[in-house]
Amino acid sequence: MITPQNILRHELIGLFVSVESSPNMVEEGLSGVIVDETRNTLRIHTGNGIKCLEKQRKLLRVTLPDSVQVIIDGNALSVSPTRRVSMRVSPYRKV
Repeated sequence: MITPQNILRHELIGLFVSVESSPNMVEEGLSGVIVDETRNTLRIHTGNGIKCLEKQRKLLRVTLPDSVQVIIDGNALSVSPTRRVSMRVSPYRKV
């Protein structure tokens, strides 16, 4: 089960995400379902198609399957999804 404490150890594909803050003002408020993830990017299915979003320097609001919302520092996600499993601490804030 995905919880705020172990979110970095789980698959993010299929979760709803929105950009809370970004150096690029155009990306703020962008939201949709994560359809793919690489080491540095998320591909998000929005109402206007699929957008590629860089993870670095962003705060992301992720909605878990049980509707709990979590704010994640995108820098913490900027590692390979398979390497995140070994991370000990999850930098998150429950909303």
